[in-house]
Amino acid sequence: MQEPRVVFQVINSLGTGGAESFVVNFLRYLDRERYQPVCICLSGPKHTHHEAVVETMGVPLYFIKSCDLPLAWLHNKMLNRLFRKYRPQIVHTHLSGIRYALPLAIRYRTPVRVHTLHSLAEKEIGERANRLVRLLAFRYRIGSVVPVAIAEEVARTIEQLYGYRNPPLIPNGIPIDDYAQDHDKRVHWRQMELEGREAVVIVHVGRFVELKNHALLLRSFARVQSETPVYLWLVGDGELRPKTEQLAQELGVADRVRFWGVRSDVADILNAADIFTLPSKWEGNPLSVMEAMAAGLPVVATAVGGVPELVEDGVSGLLTPNEDLDALVAALQRLVDSVELRRRMSNAALQRAREKFDIRHTVLAYEALYEELLQRKRR
Repeated sequence: MQEPRVVFQVINSLGTGGAESFVVNFLRYLDRERYQPVCICLSGPKHTHHEAVVETMGVPLYFIKSCDLPLAWLHNKMLNRLFRKYRPQIVHTHLSGIRYALPLAIRYRTPVRVHTLHSLAEKEIGERANRLVRLLAFRYRIGSVVPVAIAEEVARTIEQLYGYRNPPLIPNGIPIDDYAQDHDKRVHWRQMELEGREAVVIVHVGRFVELKNHALLLRSFARVQSETPVYLWLVGDGELRPKTEQLAQELGVADRVRFWGVRSDVADILNAADIFTLPSKWEGNPLSVMEAMAAGLPVVATAVGGVPELVEDGVSGLLTPNEDLDALVAALQRLVDSVELRRRMSNAALQRAREKFDIRHTVLAYEALYEELLQRKRR
């Protein structure tokens, strides 16, 4: 029997975020009889739930200190040692991982080199060395690295920015069973957090950064009116959290906004909520939307990036134009007002998640890509 092929998964860190969650879920379902995964983080430990999960899986996990020197890979002795030790047959990079791993993959003649773009190409390209490496890899095809798009809109931006025609399209996925609805848990959570009161809970999951547009969300939430109490739960952390908390005070809604911080029990929070919202300025193929739909939540989101490929407008959720405050208020108000609409969209979201978002389909697609590229290399 053939020995499992060594697959490097190289990413900035295993902190919070969609790309990080994807890597952890990918490792969870990768066929261990055919592949031996090794996870490499380009930073020190963050002591996160993701790190603990990877270690529990028994996947070798390494933390290496990256630097900003122009030829950073030359100065990283540990990364060199890992390439010498494992001699990977496949190097799969995410975010800034391509900048550090691709030169070494070329140096050590790694047969397969894959990079997943987790956002629109123009948003991920970065500056200076990051930009240079991506231009060399995708526009000038140096290193035979294959860019993988996570959504049709991402594929379009790869073609537009780099001139790379027909990049492989492999949509992201999630472990949908982890987000299955649980009535008893829902009742328990709502009794604890809402003191048993009838209420409509709107939830948002994401980092407190510009692209997630928490300011627009708070301003729209402040304009939603209902005889039934309406609450907003914000899950995540980030540099803009203090400003967001201050804005909640200024808008007079602080008593109805809950800042949950970073959580490992997001599935339970989604299960206890009624509506999910994501008013981002741009997105790739957001896992948070998939998770919400797998939990049976109707979605109110801006129609940016790959979001329209996930949410069927008017069926499993409501999509609004980017930065349109009035449209976002109207969409939230419509779902807050109608229990029947929430129920109908909840069922549609759940069905679509089961059909489209299972991470196992995603992993199988990557495994097929690995094998195709290996066969092509042999020929």
